[in-house]
Amino acid sequence: MSAFINEVTIMGNLGRKPELRYFANGTANLRVSLATTEKWTDKETGELHSETEWHSVLLRGGQAERVAEYMDVGDKLWIRGKIKARHYIDDNGIERVITEIHAKEMKIINTRNRKKTNDDPVHPEDIENTEEPEDDPLESFM
Repeated sequence: MSAFINEVTIMGNLGRKPELRYFANGTANLRVSLATTEKWTDKETGELHSETEWHSVLLRGGQAERVAEYMDVGDKLWIRGKIKARHYIDDNGIERVITEIHAKEMKIINTRNRKKTNDDPVHPEDIENTEEPEDDPLESFM
């Protein structure tokens, strides 16, 4: 057992339409932008404040396919996963670091009343809480 913990749980709204992609080995991959908003009231002035944080979340396999099929901008998603940093060189030759959440579990909390392409109504409550296997096909791409 490890003495270290790398686990995060967030629930937020999708910031853009999901775009599903596939690796050469056929594994589905989906990157979503998830917004979490904290609201509070200033005790001195009574003024309401809010602050939104944006999180880059990676989903793969069946999770990625379900989110792409059922969700759109503004829909609410619950994620449990781990935080990973990815280094890359940008177009100007500068090294950049991106912090991402790699989802292990996800649950669709709510969607707007949309219909799937086959005209069956979307019922997110029927979508099971899913866990992906421990092997991480994204590891070889970083």
